Amino acid sequence: MDDPVVAACFAVLLTATVWAAGQLDRTRRAPLATAATLLVIGTVSVLQLTAFPGLLGALRRDRSAIADGQLWRLVTSLVVQDGGWPGTVFNLATLVVVGSVAESLWSRRRWVLIALTAGIGAQFWGLVVQPTGAGNSVLVFGLAASVLVRALRQGPLPSRALAVVGLLAGTVLLVGGDLHGGAVAIGAVSTALLTTPRIRGHAGVV
Repeated sequence: MDDPVVAACFAVLLTATVWAAGQLDRTRRAPLATAATLLVIGTVSVLQLTAFPGLLGALRRDRSAIADGQLWRLVTSLVVQDGGWPGTVFNLATLVVVGSVAESLWSRRRWVLIALTAGIGAQFWGLVVQPTGAGNSVLVFGLAASVLVRALRQGPLPSRALAVVGLLAGTVLLVGGDLHGGAVAIGAVSTALLTTPRIRGHAGVV
């Protein structure tokens, strides 16, 4: 996909996520899961970008290395960054915003389950469309998809409309073979599977 199209989809999806969540019932509590995740990813990312640049090659997603048995890369690729400082700042900033919004809607346990399912699951999609890479953005986009699914199922009409727009942007990314489209799809499906028994008729954190 062309970079301007990808950037536009990113902007639409992330903006729709925040706006749609603003019309949902949310809890007021410290986003501890988001803070802990930010601490871990931020620390490793800064070390990689400063003192230990070799961390990127050792921990990133690499189809050949994973095929040789280095399965840990499916997880460790989430804590290093392949976009330099600009990409790192974007990934960590969106983690703070989207992560906090999602944590105000889900229990911390479900937040972690959705984040890990989308983040790790997207690595398998990445092996097809982007065999080498790294970054926590797939985790963020998975959480964003969970918020949009919540808005689509529980929100008022404006929130549902925003959810549709956001999920359509994710679909464009998926069809275009973008890594983040896979994260959105996995985040949406995992959210539906994890929350179907309890989400209907309940407000607040589940």
